[in-house]
Amino acid sequence: MRILLAEDERTISRLISQVLAAAGHEVNAVQSAASAIERLADGEYDLILLDLHLSDGDGFQVVECIERRPGARPPVVVMTGERAFAIEDPRAARVAGVLAKPFD
Repeated sequence: MRILLAEDERTISRLISQVLAAAGHEVNAVQSAASAIERLADGEYDLILLDLHLSDGDGFQVVECIERRPGARPPVVVMTGERAFAIEDPRAARVAGVLAKPFD
């Protein structure tokens, strides 16, 4: 599986990348929304793991970019420390899932 990981905390990004690579997945890690959007323009992904708060803005900039693209859309899983996000934020309906931080 080809995965785009957008996470600005380098330690978390490195850990997730290592775990997924050990499971046989190809992971392309970026630290910003702008970099994620650039990577999406360069290729297809099977899954997007997206931090909600990136260094250069809201992770939903990336979701909006994906929604504008023609063709199949990869599932997006948002990673966030905001406990109320999945329940109260209407944007949660636009993603395949929410992974609450911190996680094991």
